[in-house]
Order: sequence, then structure tokens, then C-alpha cells
Amino acid sequence: MSFIEVEFFYFGTIVLLLHWLLPRRAIYQNVYLVLASAVFYAASNWKLYGLLFAGAAIDYKSMHFIQHRPNSGSTVARRAVLALNLTATLGSLLYFKYCGFFVTSVVNLLVSLGFSSAAGPAIHVVLPLGISFYTIQRVGCILDVYWERAEAPNSFINYLLFASFFPQLSAGPISRNGELLPQFSQPRRLTPDNLAEGSGAFLVGYCLKALVAEHVGSNWVNPVFAASADYNRSAHVLAALGYAIQVFGDFAGYSLMAIGFAKLLGITLPMNFNYPFLSRNLPELWRRWHITLNRWLFDYIFTPLTTSRGWFRGRLDLALLITFLASGIWHGAAWTFVAWGLMHGVGMVVQRNWDERYRQWCRRDRRFVGWRKSTSYSLASWFITIGFFIASLIPFRAASGAAALNFVKELVVAPGTSGLHLRGLTLLCAAIVVAYHTLELGSFKRIREAFFNLPAPLRGAFYGLVVVFLLLKVPVGTGTFIYQQF
Repeated sequence: MSFIEVEFFYFGTIVLLLHWLLPRRAIYQNVYLVLASAVFYAASNWKLYGLLFAGAAIDYKSMHFIQHRPNSGSTVARRAVLALNLTATLGSLLYFKYCGFFVTSVVNLLVSLGFSSAAGPAIHVVLPLGISFYTIQRVGCILDVYWERAEAPNSFINYLLFASFFPQLSAGPISRNGELLPQFSQPRRLTPDNLAEGSGAFLVGYCLKALVAEHVGSNWVNPVFAASADYNRSAHVLAALGYAIQVFGDFAGYSLMAIGFAKLLGITLPMNFNYPFLSRNLPELWRRWHITLNRWLFDYIFTPLTTSRGWFRGRLDLALLITFLASGIWHGAAWTFVAWGLMHGVGMVVQRNWDERYRQWCRRDRRFVGWRKSTSYSLASWFITIGFFIASLIPFRAASGAAALNFVKELVVAPGTSGLHLRGLTLLCAAIVVAYHTLELGSFKRIREAFFNLPAPLRGAFYGLVVVFLLLKVPVGTGTFIYQQF
């Protein structure tokens, strides 16, 4: 079940109505949302819900065992319990998501070495809903308890809800225990602000996902990637640009819908996108794109590596490569995702060394400070950053490494003659993404602020027109989320 399916319209409506009919006590609300989350999960594959439930139960017991043995004593026991927990949690992720990938890679390697008898049937494992997202959310929680950054949850129901909360279950945002668990310990009440913010975020997210991502994907991106040899150079460029728009609309749209629906339940989820196409360097981009994942990667991989007492201490470049390789592997079980992660790891290393060298130039000659603050430097930085990001999406989108290489080769050689003609609704979709980002710039913010200062009936009338437009232009219940497969 996804947010754009007809089934969710009925499911979400019933969940909201019954939730606010319950007594305003946290325990009632939490038990109800645990049951609603189980139903949401069961709509995908009810047999695998036991995996999530059992994992949460093991986490809960492990965290209390660790917390009751201070860091000053019982170190071996604490480490053993943590190791067993992480082995079970990450082991299930490795099995369900990467088993087929690893086996296939080994078989292909053996075949390439001449062991033809190694070839066999492909392994297909059903991927549990949202396993990549809820796994690292749970791992972050137990590591925070182990490092004594946070206390273990005081209620199993609250922790089970933390691990399975259905608005964020499929594709995030990835929350921390300090963000959600305190909210679950308090009764929630529906306020006018929550109703307005939640409805607005859900509507914007639905527009980005169901209109922009679906239309751009089906009419702009998919035709070129499906038969790239038939298209000319400009079509390849437009397809790569279109995919950046599509994946933003898909994932930022989902995140906004999750944030909006949670807000309607009185729960605040963390921001996941912050106008990423305004970024002027890669570190800024990764502070704006998929914020909760990159925050997790840097807090639980990069920082422990670079601040440890071991060999990795201070080796920032190597830690960046490892962090973004982990990001690529997390995104998908394919070498194309490894290549994507490696590209961004190398890009971050180049960016870090460039910044360090430029600071040295600034100390020697103050003119470099002025150049860095100039409009031309900002525009060049923006163009290089966004251009690199779009180029990196080619392996991210391609069905295989060979398809990615062919796309790049055809982008240079341009063997095809067909062009890509964008008009009407397709151009409107691109304009929506441009306007979304433009309204965050300078004086354009005043337009957005002026809109939100309008009387509620006028804003409601505008939202109503948007809903009517979406009903006319968006087929109900079509499409899938790109990030739901991760």
C-alpha cells in the first residue's frame, strides 16, 4: 500500500477518524497506531511482519541489558550483547536485500574464470517492506544507548511504534529515538496548526509525487532510458535532467506526504529535503538531500571512524569514501549503486581538498576571499555541483552497468536521430520543481509568506483548485515509489 493508491485513501481516513475518537491517552493512541502500522505492513506481506516484531523485541531487551550495565563496568557483556544484536539486525538486512546479489556476483565471477558449471538458477528473496529504513533506524537507537547518548525506551509498545510507524515505514524519513520516543510518551491532540501544516505538506507531496514524478518519468525519462540508442544527444541530456526532477519529485514528495500525514496524527517527523537544487557544493547538497540518511551515515560511520583511536583517526578522505560507498550499497543491491556511491565519495574528497587548498590561497592573498563571495563563483559552483549530481544519476537509473556505460557513450557519440519534445503538462511539471526552489530565494520568499498570510478561505479555495486539477490530470492509484524498493 502506498500513499497514492486508492486503498490508502480509505485506510488513511479510517485511521485518522478512529485515532481522534480515542481517549486522549498516550497508551491508547500508541497501541492503536501499532495495530494500524501492522495492518499497513500486512497489506504488503503479512508473513514478514513477524521479522519486524521479533527484531524490535530483541532490540528492546538488548538496550535495557546494555543500559543497566554502565560503561565503566561489564564492558565485555555490553559489547557482546551489542555485537549479537547488530549481527541479527544487519544480518537480516544482508540476507533479504543482498543474498541474491552476492550469490549472482560470485557465480558470474566463476563463470568468467571458466567454471561454467558454477552457473545455476537465480536466487529470489522477497524484500520486506522498508527493511533498509527501519533497520538503520533501529541500529541508530541501540548505538545511542550503547554510547550513552540516550536512555533505553521505557515502553515496548512505544519502541515497536518507533520501529514500525507506518507513515515513515516504506521510505523514511529516518528518525532518531530522541525525536519520536518523547512524542510517543505524551498524549497527542489535533490542533488547527497541525491540521493546516499536515494537509499542506501532504498536498504538496502528492503533487510532487503523483503529478511531477509520475508524468516526468513516464513521458520524459523512461522512453530514452528504455531505447537510448534511438535518441540524439540533446534527448540524452534532457533524460538525465528529467530523472533528477523525477527522483526529487518521487522521494521529496513521499517524504512530505509522510511528514504531513504524521502531523495529522499529532506527530512531527524530521525534515528530509531542504531545497537541494540550490546547493553550491557537494557537502551542502548532502545536507539538503535525504537529510536523515546522510545525518545517520555521518553520525554512525564517518564520525566514529575519524574520531576513533585506531588507524582511521584523522583519515578524512578514506572515511568519506567508505561512508558514500556504504550509502551506495544501502541504496541497492547492484554494482550501479556501488558506482554511484563511489562517484560521490570521490566528489566529496575532491571538494574537501579543494576547500582546504582555497583556504590556503585566501590566507596568502585576500583577493581570493572576494572571488569566492562573487556571483560568478557562486554560479560556477552551482553549475558544477548540480551537473555532477545529474551525471551521477545515470548509473543510479540505469538497469545495469553496461546500460549506464552505453548511455554515457551514446551521450557523446549520439548515434540516434530521435529528439525529445517536451510540451504542455511536462513543462508544467518541470516548472513546479523550479518554482518550489525559487520561492526559497531572497525576495521570492515574500511571495510565499504573502500567500500563507492570506485569509484561510482564500488559501482553502486555492488548495481546492489544486485538488481538482490533480483529480483531472493524475490517474488514481498509478505508479510506484522509486525509494520504496530500497
